Amino acid sequence: MPDEEYNVYHRFKPYFIIGQVDYSKEILIPRVRHIGGQKVEGYDVINPLYCYEGGKLSFKKVFAKEDPISVERAAIIINRGWIPAQLKDKRSRPTELHTRKLQKFRGVYRKGKNIHDYKSPNNPDNNEWHNLALEDIGIYWDLPNFDECKHYYFQTVDIKTADPAELEDTPLFPESLTPDEIIDDHYGWKID
Repeated sequence: MPDEEYNVYHRFKPYFIIGQVDYSKEILIPRVRHIGGQKVEGYDVINPLYCYEGGKLSFKKVFAKEDPISVERAAIIINRGWIPAQLKDKRSRPTELHTRKLQKFRGVYRKGKNIHDYKSPNNPDNNEWHNLALEDIGIYWDLPNFDECKHYYFQTVDIKTADPAELEDTPLFPESLTPDEIIDDHYGWKID
């Protein structure tokens, strides 16, 4: 997608996506948040979310008496939010169960940075991550469409919903950013 199209039509526009989160593939990127005037160490939680694209019909399979429709899996890199440092271990987050259940996330699409724009490099061999280099993450997870998802990722945002039923099974962590925090993170300044 050209930058002009993203800036005019998609930047900071609220969306929702539905798919299956792969909790077995997780990257934690260090991030400090200010909560109640205090600096709190923590991590941004990054996972792949698999969406299933429309199937393709193969007449060769019809005549071979096989299933003629094949469904392709595509991934989106999703920043699910922030967790405090004491929840770094997956065992301390029992609500994150790897299931085939479809989940709905509200947020915005964000543009990834250039892979060479970072001061502190990632080391996937030791699972040390310092920045959100989408191409590195796509290759590390061996995503089927890593070349397509290396430009944009989905950031969950705490968008207030009118439907209280959607909030019933929402876990406490990871904590989504507020719209003001997204703008502050993007521009590096805050309107007071």
